[in-house]
Amino acid sequence: MRNAAIIFLFLLPHLLFAQSIETDRPSQTLSASVVPTGAFQWECGFSGIWTPGFGGNIQTLEMPNALFRIGLSKRLELRVEHQISRVDHRAWGDIDVLARGTRDIQLGAKLKLFEREGKKTRMAYLGHVVAPSGEEEFRGDWGMVNTLCVSHDLGSEWSLGYNLGVDLFWGSSIGTYALAVGRRIDDRLGLYFEPYGSYDMVREFHVASFDAGITFLSSDQWQWDLSYGTGLNHSMNYTAVGFSWRVLPKR
Repeated sequence: MRNAAIIFLFLLPHLLFAQSIETDRPSQTLSASVVPTGAFQWECGFSGIWTPGFGGNIQTLEMPNALFRIGLSKRLELRVEHQISRVDHRAWGDIDVLARGTRDIQLGAKLKLFEREGKKTRMAYLGHVVAPSGEEEFRGDWGMVNTLCVSHDLGSEWSLGYNLGVDLFWGSSIGTYALAVGRRIDDRLGLYFEPYGSYDMVREFHVASFDAGITFLSSDQWQWDLSYGTGLNHSMNYTAVGFSWRVLPKR
């Protein structure tokens, strides 16, 4: 898998990125755009995460994770994030289900703070409240996810986006970061790659990762995606597939 990722990244300079629908998946970097006023957008993905465990591997399946976005105005969107997960321990041909069910729901909004003429530079704030509403195995405390989202259009071919954030939970403060570079292939096909990570301010522990992905725009309202990620200072691999669908208001 690591060799495949290296080959994939070697081909990146020859590829490009473009699309009309703007999404917050599949990259870890959230966009600085909001959905149009009155529009509804559904972003859905299925992923598998593998980490080493005692005598085998821990596999986490997200089936699916879903983000619902509704445009309230030109500067504000409402967001609901929901996720169904299954965690297995796989060793010596046996599968032991450790946890299964829904995770805590996140309710929030994205507010556009700044947009330079021509959409060359955009900035937005994203805030989510995490409600302890999931199954017992996944339920946590009340929390708040805060992210500053910035994006730049670097000419007609390249784009750059980055996030800085802090997740606040009872007895825990986690700083987050992500930096995504995208490039166009044509009007439908595109690629991105990004480093991302988190820093636990209480435990003073840094987790760094890297991923890359491809998107395909089948229409102005439908986007499909495929991505792969790996840990840089920890053992982790993931693969994900998904789609995004936008419904625009009738004029």
